[in-house]
Amino acid sequence: MLDINLIRREPETVRKALQDRVMETEPLEAVLALDVQRREILTQSETLRATRNTVSKEIGRIKDEAEREAKKVEMRGVGDQISTLEVELNKVEAQLNELMAGMPNLVDPRVPPGPEENFKILRTVGEPKQFDFEPKEHWVLGPALNIIDFERGVKLSGSRFYVLNGLGARLQRSIINFFLDL
Repeated sequence: MLDINLIRREPETVRKALQDRVMETEPLEAVLALDVQRREILTQSETLRATRNTVSKEIGRIKDEAEREAKKVEMRGVGDQISTLEVELNKVEAQLNELMAGMPNLVDPRVPPGPEENFKILRTVGEPKQFDFEPKEHWVLGPALNIIDFERGVKLSGSRFYVLNGLGARLQRSIINFFLDL
């Protein structure tokens, strides 16, 4: 996720990166607007908290009971305002986080703008391996060899999880041991 400070300081850089990726810039504008709104709510909330703290100290020093009760009622109103601002802040932060999660990373300046069709290979090291059979993807090969169980992993932990069985578990453990030894 991009840092909000980068987006604040350099919105044009982020806008250009989105345009280079052939993406819409409206989410950036929404992020900037929500960030301003969030900071305004935080400022209001902190100001009200400071006022509440100051008045709370004064309440302890007030001798007149009627004046003390009036200040307490006033501070309850300030507390209600703070609660309202916190609810609003949570909504704004949720929207902001959702938009920020969708913002892509900045690309290297050497990457050509546009879709993948515009990309070019700068260099190739070695020759691609040629097989005398049709290679299979791991999500096909693993269950066929009974070394990966995607369905059980999803049931246990949710989507994108898996369970390794038998030789699959031994292979993973061997790789871990290899890197620990290395």
